[in-house]
Amino acid sequence: MRHTINSINVDWPLKSIIGIALVYFLLALLSAQVSSLTGITQLLSLNSGFALAVMLAMPHQKPLLGIALGAFLLTIYRVFVLNNGELSPYFIVPVFLVVIQLYLDFKIYRKWLSGNNNLSHSDDLFLFLKVIPLIALVNASFSVMNAQWLDSVEHGIFTSVWIKIWIGHTAGLILIVPFVLSLVERSDPLWAGRQKILAFIFIMSLAITFILCANIRFYENNRLEERFQILTNQTSTLFQASLKEKEILQASVVQLLVSSEYVTRSEFKQFVEGLSIQTEYIQVIEWLPKINADQRLEYEKDQESDYGKGFVITEAKAGGVLVPATKREVYYPITYLEPDSDNDLAKGFDPSGSAAVRAIMKKAAISGESQARGPVEIIRSSGFKHAFIVYKPVYENILGTKSLNPSQGDLSGFVSVVVKVEDFVATIVGPAETANFNLQWQDTESGRYYFNNKVGDYAPFKHVVDINLSGRMMKLIFTPTDAFIAQSASDETTIAMLTGLGLASLFSMLMLTITALTSRIQCEVKLRTSELEDLNKKLELLSNKDVLTELFNRRYFENALQDEFERSLRYKNAFALIMFDIDNFKKINDEYGHPCGDEVIKSIANYLISTRRSTDILARIGGEEFALILPAQSTIHIMSIVERIRTDISKIEVKDGEQTIKFTCSFGIAIFNEYLKDKTDYTVFESDDDAEYTSTEEFDCSKIEPMVALP
Repeated sequence: MRHTINSINVDWPLKSIIGIALVYFLLALLSAQVSSLTGITQLLSLNSGFALAVMLAMPHQKPLLGIALGAFLLTIYRVFVLNNGELSPYFIVPVFLVVIQLYLDFKIYRKWLSGNNNLSHSDDLFLFLKVIPLIALVNASFSVMNAQWLDSVEHGIFTSVWIKIWIGHTAGLILIVPFVLSLVERSDPLWAGRQKILAFIFIMSLAITFILCANIRFYENNRLEERFQILTNQTSTLFQASLKEKEILQASVVQLLVSSEYVTRSEFKQFVEGLSIQTEYIQVIEWLPKINADQRLEYEKDQESDYGKGFVITEAKAGGVLVPATKREVYYPITYLEPDSDNDLAKGFDPSGSAAVRAIMKKAAISGESQARGPVEIIRSSGFKHAFIVYKPVYENILGTKSLNPSQGDLSGFVSVVVKVEDFVATIVGPAETANFNLQWQDTESGRYYFNNKVGDYAPFKHVVDINLSGRMMKLIFTPTDAFIAQSASDETTIAMLTGLGLASLFSMLMLTITALTSRIQCEVKLRTSELEDLNKKLELLSNKDVLTELFNRRYFENALQDEFERSLRYKNAFALIMFDIDNFKKINDEYGHPCGDEVIKSIANYLISTRRSTDILARIGGEEFALILPAQSTIHIMSIVERIRTDISKIEVKDGEQTIKFTCSFGIAIFNEYLKDKTDYTVFESDDDAEYTSTEEFDCSKIEPMVALP
């Protein structure tokens, strides 16, 4: 059989392959949109059903190219959506998984249903219902395997997801495979008849199911979002409280500097060590005195006693390389810092080498309040670290008295607190919280992140908390993990979708059963009708035929004569009626017996049949009487025909043992023409009969007696 898709010949030009690929790709996106569970897994796989249907309906090597191309497009799309464009060297593996899955689906289906695809028998439908769950089992396994390859299914919910996918794929395949077959198998009358009702069931059931599920999902998401906000509000409150604790620590160090005219390095160290016992997430607390340009050399020489010969004020260049600070009016080098472990590179470092930091320091100096930096990576011996840094200004009057009030002196320096972001977040967000949500700590001004552990771009909802810390606006953005959604969300949407798909698949199977039964009944009725018509023809033939000779009988002959008579009147066509009987037939029966008489009658009938034209009507109208209706071209023509018949019959011999029976016939002829236009068929019949009996008086059949109708 030669198959077509929308009248496209299976020579398979490139546009056919691309068409199948696009349909596969779009159906996959639709499935993900309406039935997504987590990541790239979904309850319904319209694309798998479509692929199986076109494989069943066509030479499977050819549509397989289109399916492979569609799977490739889908894989590329998923990689860029889920992995932010990070293309793994093994990204092509999911394409091979799809092709292998589809090939297994096809082989499983054909092993159970090796005949045609029209599911016209109850046995085929039963096998279809048995094989689809097995195919769905393969699809679910490959789907979860594919998702695991792209890291979109968490191991804790693997089994639950797999079972849901299996059930959803079973219902979906029962629904979509017959629908696609009804579109593709247009040459099959059964599928063509199913097309509209299957399309109605498919579209309406999916629409109703998805609308219902969308509403359930909306209310479910609202409830889930409220629960998520309660959970994250606790974390955000603790987060802000911990940051406030940092400000308290900073204020304590500032008070140390303000309370004394001069704080030694050892006093600073002892004081900070006491504070840091409960603040493991503090990278370092620093004192950055203000050093004017004319004080730089003296300052650097004084610090050599603690930091070694060659000490200079440094600043960072591109790539995090520390170099001697360039000349400027004022410096703020890190002079005291505790703890000093892993902070050696910070000694003498002047962060004001950055224009952004100078702006923050200027703002802090004017306001007298703490000011936070944007997200930054600090240079330490162990490498770069994400840090949150806050600067607090300290002022000093001409008498050397330090103060926190900008109106009571000039800027003396800054106390900075450097928080290790990862460690700080870890003290707030433990493993239990990490399992429930992803956290993004974002600087509102720059849009950059202090901390970001979100995986992927998709989240059904998020909770954003705005905070103002140390003069800087920030956001805490919480997004739920798949595990939180799976564990906290109810299965109402999934149950509703599976129920809807299940009911739709049942309706589809019911329709297939009804149409198959109707088709079988119609075929049976057609077969029985054909048999009855043949039987009626045989009965009619038997009722019109003479049993002995298989010539028409008298009843048929009289009807034919009436029809011929009316036709001649209408079309002005002449016809001849010839009647004859066997001369002395009674004598033949008496002398040789009735079986020999029957053989004589049959021999005449066989002769007439062998010489009959398609327009001639031959009949046995009595025991030894025969009649013929012939078209009459002319009297001479008819007379010649009758003479030939008479002569041929006289030559027929019938054997009775060693004896040979020969016989003759007497003929009567009537020709219908204008002369007989007032006669009926019956009067013609009677006239012909009279002529025949006149001829019968001539024993040797040497003459043919026409009726008076002959001109």
